[in-house]
Amino acid sequence: MKVRFSERALAYLKAEQTYLGRFDKRAAKATAMQIRKAAGVLAEHPQAWQAVAIIPGVRRYVSAPYIIDYIQTGGGIVVLAIRHGRQNPRVPDANDEFPDQFET
Repeated sequence: MKVRFSERALAYLKAEQTYLGRFDKRAAKATAMQIRKAAGVLAEHPQAWQAVAIIPGVRRYVSAPYIIDYIQTGGGIVVLAIRHGRQNPRVPDANDEFPDQFET
């Protein structure tokens, strides 16, 4: 299954890599690899993860320390939001866009 990332998810990933890169370039690269691997898992097993009770159709995958909210569409998986587990949750909304970039 094809995995796409919303602009919000891509922006978070870029900001997280920039932040980590200021202290440790390897950690920044490892974070990107971790999220790519998580996307691969979602592509293979989209229904295996927890549904988010307050948002119909949204599921949540934890790739510690990151929390990934996504939906399954007819065209594949769309990652709506990524956040560090210690950050306050941000609920995905209808304004999220679904670019075809950053595919797995």
